[in-house]
Amino acid sequence: MTPSRILLLAAGIAAPILFVAGQALLPNLGRDPDEAFPLMLQYRDQLIVSRLLTTAGAYLLLPTLWLIARLGGKTTWVGAAIAAVGTFFNAVSQGVNGYAAWAVTAPGLDHTESMQSLLHLDQGAVALPVSYWSIPVFALGLVVLAIGLLIAKTSPRWMPSLLIVGVVAAFLTAGLGPIVALTQAPLAAALIALVLRSASTLAVPSLPVHAERT
Repeated sequence: MTPSRILLLAAGIAAPILFVAGQALLPNLGRDPDEAFPLMLQYRDQLIVSRLLTTAGAYLLLPTLWLIARLGGKTTWVGAAIAAVGTFFNAVSQGVNGYAAWAVTAPGLDHTESMQSLLHLDQGAVALPVSYWSIPVFALGLVVLAIGLLIAKTSPRWMPSLLIVGVVAAFLTAGLGPIVALTQAPLAAALIALVLRSASTLAVPSLPVHAERT
């Protein structure tokens, strides 16, 4: 296996680990902005680390999806494409929201005013790329990808089945704090197992002896 393919495989394995680590570090801010903002001030450093880890993991999930899609057929590739759109814009959203929160919670600012700026970050059509629509798109893509793998029968059934369970658990428990390390573990385990399963597709086929001499 060439060095570039080894790096590709390493990225595919690192992606779910970074993603879940970032999600597990995300403080449970709740859904009420008035209650969330004081927590953002309190956990300012932890919040930016969480967002950056999640951003890195979400971007690296692109090669992860490509590797896994190679195991299946058309349905798997469709699912991977949908998930790729979701994870790309989720990465954009996580990065933008992370740095925006870091900026508006800086010491010395009028946080009453800065909170209002943050609330308008995802308002209107222009903010669609940094809104949270990408999360259900990503989840939908992974489910379609898993169904494609079940149809293709190129991997043990427990892998795509665990992926579906992991997607549901991760979607339902997102933003709940450290417990996410447990609830999103099935998702990470399934993705890593499938990436390792795809490693054989990266192997460079050996040339016949007569071909090597030509």
